[in-house]
Amino acid sequence: MRFENVKILTWVNVFRDKLKAKSIVRDTLTTTILLLMAKAVGLLVPFFVAAWFGVSSQTDAFFFSYGLVLFISGILAQVVESIIVPYVVEAKAKEENIGSFVGKIVAVSGGGFVVVTGMFLLMINPILSTISHFDSSSLNLVRFLLIEISPLGLLLIWTSILSGTFNAYKKFAISLLSSFFRAPLNLVIIFLLKDKIGIHAIAAGYLTGEVARLFFLWIKLNKLEDISLCLSFILDSKTKEFFLTAFYQTLGMVAVGLNPIIDKTMASWLGEGNISILEYADRLYMIPVTFMSAGLFITLLSYWSEEYYQVGLESLKRNVKRAVKMLIPTTLAIAGGFILIHRPLVHLILGWGSLNGETLNKVGGVLICNLLGFTPYLIGLVYVKAHVVLKNTKTILYLAILNCICNVLLNYFLMQIFGVRGIALSTSITYSIVMIGFLLTFLNKSRMKRNGDIK
Repeated sequence: MRFENVKILTWVNVFRDKLKAKSIVRDTLTTTILLLMAKAVGLLVPFFVAAWFGVSSQTDAFFFSYGLVLFISGILAQVVESIIVPYVVEAKAKEENIGSFVGKIVAVSGGGFVVVTGMFLLMINPILSTISHFDSSSLNLVRFLLIEISPLGLLLIWTSILSGTFNAYKKFAISLLSSFFRAPLNLVIIFLLKDKIGIHAIAAGYLTGEVARLFFLWIKLNKLEDISLCLSFILDSKTKEFFLTAFYQTLGMVAVGLNPIIDKTMASWLGEGNISILEYADRLYMIPVTFMSAGLFITLLSYWSEEYYQVGLESLKRNVKRAVKMLIPTTLAIAGGFILIHRPLVHLILGWGSLNGETLNKVGGVLICNLLGFTPYLIGLVYVKAHVVLKNTKTILYLAILNCICNVLLNYFLMQIFGVRGIALSTSITYSIVMIGFLLTFLNKSRMKRNGDIK
């Protein structure tokens, strides 16, 4: 027994030493675990909101306003968090003033967001009166809540800029840890104010949590040895290039973000219940997607950017090839495993409610069609990150538009043959087409850079 314990302890030590030697593996595992935990903590907030406020015209007004603010600011936040990584890594390699660059991005993005948000709030009244069916009191509440919640968009963009900077320094845990205390603080503020200011307590909770997160990240960033943040509205060539690069990817993400709306709209043509079937299957599909992509692509972007600016283009090509070779068998095995257990999985998670057997079978069929696109989707993300390292977001925009066009056309033809399953199958085929597009454009971009045709 003692010998077995020693043997197990030796194996654990060897595994730990190998993990330390493979820093990218260690950071990916750590980031994935922390990110999944942070997401789990964040998911608690809506459940408490439901328990404290229930369902009413006021909660409808809040979630409508919150959704509008979060749609655009959420996309912008994701874009700047990824785009800033290669820029900071490049500045480190060239020993440039990183604090000055990040400070310009924070200041200019803040000023731009305030101007755009102000224009949006001025124009929103006639738009809301046309597109929504709120009564007059609810509509007034929506307008007030939009003003109240709009600063959250600015805070999300600022925290994402700082988080991306930490990712560039491979300090992934700091940005993720900042998310942990945000949700508990949200809940504390909402609980303390819910009886005093009602539905407005939710907005106060979200804003307070994000302010605290921004403060934490700001303090931590200024403690880094080679960074001293200096806010400035001066637009130099590098800052202009950053915002142009971010602009292309933002448009691309908006185009991709339209696909779920397109799918649900076309699913409504098939009759009652098909939108829900599509949504239930998509939620199940996101389980393996989130697990595989949660931390992996955050760490890959940082490590690849560093090697690219230190070693050169060949290192990026090797890293991309290595990631693809690792992901193909892994994702195929995961997709195959989920397909094999899809029936008991669907019945376990959804079968305890009011869904009947026929509906559950339809959900399972849509899930299988989704899983057929699991591998090409993740391989496509690998090439997306490679294009981000190369700052080639214009290609991301073009292929995002291609994604939308293919999705609409394939939806139309396949849904007539396979029903709602055809919409999911269309998405998987579209992922495969776009993945090939990313592969070919990456190879072409690499060839042009190697030949000196582009910088």
